[in-house]
Amino acid sequence: MSRTTLVLDGLWFCLCPSFSISALNGARTALGGGSRRFPNRRYSSFGPKTITTPIRRILSKPDADSNELDTSTLREHVSDGERSHSSGPQRPSQQHRNDRPEQQSAGRSIDPATTIASDDAPESLTGQKTQTLESRLQEITVNNPRIQSATQILRILIRDRKIPPETRHYRALVLANSDAMRGSTETVRNLLEEMELNAIPADSGTLHAALQVSAVHPDYIMRQDILRTLRERWLPLSPSGWHFVVAGLLREHQFELALDHLDQMKLKGVPVENWLFNMLIYYLCDFQEFDEVLRLLRSRTDQHLDIRSELSMYVLDEASRALHYETCRFIWRTMVELQYLHPPHDICSKVLAVAARTGDVALGTSVFRFMVDSESPITLANYESMVEAYVVSGDLYAGFEVLCKMHKAGVALERSSTRAVLDALIQRDINPRDAWTMLKKLKATKFEVPLGCAAVILEKCEHEALHNATAVEDGVALYNELYDLCSEKADVSTFNMLISMCRRAKDSDHGMFVVHEMAALGVVPNGSTFEHLIMMCLDAGNFESGYMYFQDLLNRGFSPSEDTRAAIRAVCADSRDPYATQLRYHPRIQDGSVRCLVDEITSVHEYGRRLKEDSTTDVPWRESPRYPTLAWQPSFIRETWSKKTKELYAQARRQASKQARKRKRRAIAIQRGQEEEGWLDYEPGGLIPEDQLLSRGDDSKSD
Repeated sequence: MSRTTLVLDGLWFCLCPSFSISALNGARTALGGGSRRFPNRRYSSFGPKTITTPIRRILSKPDADSNELDTSTLREHVSDGERSHSSGPQRPSQQHRNDRPEQQSAGRSIDPATTIASDDAPESLTGQKTQTLESRLQEITVNNPRIQSATQILRILIRDRKIPPETRHYRALVLANSDAMRGSTETVRNLLEEMELNAIPADSGTLHAALQVSAVHPDYIMRQDILRTLRERWLPLSPSGWHFVVAGLLREHQFELALDHLDQMKLKGVPVENWLFNMLIYYLCDFQEFDEVLRLLRSRTDQHLDIRSELSMYVLDEASRALHYETCRFIWRTMVELQYLHPPHDICSKVLAVAARTGDVALGTSVFRFMVDSESPITLANYESMVEAYVVSGDLYAGFEVLCKMHKAGVALERSSTRAVLDALIQRDINPRDAWTMLKKLKATKFEVPLGCAAVILEKCEHEALHNATAVEDGVALYNELYDLCSEKADVSTFNMLISMCRRAKDSDHGMFVVHEMAALGVVPNGSTFEHLIMMCLDAGNFESGYMYFQDLLNRGFSPSEDTRAAIRAVCADSRDPYATQLRYHPRIQDGSVRCLVDEITSVHEYGRRLKEDSTTDVPWRESPRYPTLAWQPSFIRETWSKKTKELYAQARRQASKQARKRKRRAIAIQRGQEEEGWLDYEPGGLIPEDQLLSRGDDSKSD
């Protein structure tokens, strides 16, 4: 039979671009029984039919001084439990948790094949038939690859029963190196070299088995050589081969290449199995690539493919922790609202925080309703997230309503509860009276308005007082309406805001009014109260009152803050007032650089002399003309209680009494009207005058 000459011209290479001369030489050599080499000389050429390492070393008992190979340990990472291969993906966050104690303690690597070869085969295997052992070998290596089980069977077949090794035996041993604990790509390289030396062809199944090993134990060079060999032999890459390649790229964190291979799989119609999809999502979540995660999840949903609940829970947890709104919203809408997923309370709280950050009221309401239906405890942070969601979306009234419901549920408001409301009032420059009107509407709808809602509006007035002096009048006016709106009394923090507001506007008269209101209601001041009063007096030039306030602060066991001490030193530095000097050089005011002992002793003696003068009089200390009768006695009032302040205080009291009398007269009138006969049957008339009604009645009679 004549042999046809093959012409390798330009047309041939255009039609077969992946063809190479080495592939042709390899094919001719294999047919003729000669030697053949793998591309790039990765594997040695075929030689005499002699069994060499590593299969001889694996199937025989090792020497004590045998060389040891370095093997890496990986853990499994298949979350759906429906793998077609036991060497499925592993979580990257647990890559090095399964290291064997003997490897760690010895400080050197152990050859798994050498260790396993020393174990003799169990008696249950030695008595079985050869065909049974062959079938069991294939079953073990495909379903549950373990080097120990495979080598025990191969030892019986090759060493004991003298069966010559063939391709299926090498394929089984290569596939057994998919063992995550004891597998090794170096062993696979040696096995492929041995197959060439023994003229045993490495078929497509053997090469795909090597790809599976490179997916479990990433080896970029071996994987590329195998792919090149498949391409030169015109062998197609099977669907499982595509999965092994992508898995290996993911293990090496080559996400761009892995996603490109997935796109090629989609074009070729290769469906992505669950274990690979889960592996990809886990890796992308660990590297915070949530935009790509969202794209893959949507693509999976569009193809009407199921997503495991464990994977969805993990993605929702990681996305909510990373505050990725789109991913959280997608998982919640497609999984939680359809009752495919039931996240715990901590994940719900994080999703609610994401909704609050973006102002998605619909998502926040859905999360809140789910928590109520699942009887999860609603915490302060959950209410605050709902308030923030409404405020960020622009609905300030609904935010106040949530605060009222929160108060009704028995959850006490804190300063952080109204932080989002304050930010909205400042950023949108909302008039405090408009916000106060919202609270009045809530009061009219039978809501009990908590003190914190009113306090945040007063805090807005405090913020405006720095550049708008009229904000003080608004703040004081709103304070006078406070007790008609809230059932709670103003606490010390509320008064501190009012005093700070007066200090910012440098309005000492309104400040003294607030102080007397505080004393009249019996509210005990704290350190912040005294600090605001000290600075307000010093800014007004009243150093004596500021000094006496400072003495009251010390007598009550408080200590000024560092900012207050620095401000006092700055204000008193340019003043020659004796009280300013005493404040400036007081040891509790100085920053530690200067210690004026003489000024300290003088100030102490002066303060003691004044107390002694008060004690020598027959009038008790609290009834001394120097100190008015108040629940707490500020020692500055004798100078700062001016005529204008007295008039302002009296006017506010008269206005409050007038409003109280007006409400009382109205209640009495309503009570008297109810007592009259037929009051409840009264029907108000229309807008038509009485003479027109009479004329219409006459016209009807004439008709």
